[in-house]
Amino acid sequence: MKFNLFLLITLILFSCGPDPIPDPEPSSLITPVNLNECTTAIVLNDLERQVEFEWTMALNTDSYQLVIENSLTNIKYGKTTSLLKESFILPSGAPYSWHVNSTSLLSPEVGKSQVWQFYLEGSAEETFFPFPAVLETPENKSTVTLSDSGSIIFLWKGHDLDQDIDRFDFYIGRTEDNLVKEQEGLKDEQITLTLDNDVTYFWQVVTFDRQNNASKSQIFSFKTVD
Repeated sequence: MKFNLFLLITLILFSCGPDPIPDPEPSSLITPVNLNECTTAIVLNDLERQVEFEWTMALNTDSYQLVIENSLTNIKYGKTTSLLKESFILPSGAPYSWHVNSTSLLSPEVGKSQVWQFYLEGSAEETFFPFPAVLETPENKSTVTLSDSGSIIFLWKGHDLDQDIDRFDFYIGRTEDNLVKEQEGLKDEQITLTLDNDVTYFWQVVTFDRQNNASKSQIFSFKTVD
């Protein structure tokens, strides 16, 4: 009887531990609007615009890391804040991507928002550079089962405010810093390739418009299996 009572008390004590610490949740982005011209930017001079970024409050979050990247130069801008909006002075005449990381003092995890893109207009005479293509399939850091013939379909989505995308170049390789142009001048937003099994691949798409302006997508990776 005493043993059963001791066992019951032990089980109660171990089952009454502290609640798990919740991870920070991702924010939802508000402005600048995705895949659009940033019409709310303040013109400072011929070369710069002031852009206000805004996002929603995220649960279980102490601070937010705003990350902005110039898609032409790959230069990144960032700031950590407890607010839900921040302004940045950025060079005009380029497409940008941005996202927000939610962080907590109580958790090592990070809540990452979606990645949005916008175009910051320059002079009135300029044409819009195409946005970097959005890579869709295979997803980044995924494991992909090859078909019986060993092939796989790559899918992406291009976007240009001028609506004048002309072509795509497709790059692939086994290391991120040694991509090879597999196909050029593609008109469709897809390509099918035959690949080796049990290999990690990296891929990227370059978008060209009719003025030969170009933008590079992110580099995604995936591993092939039977």
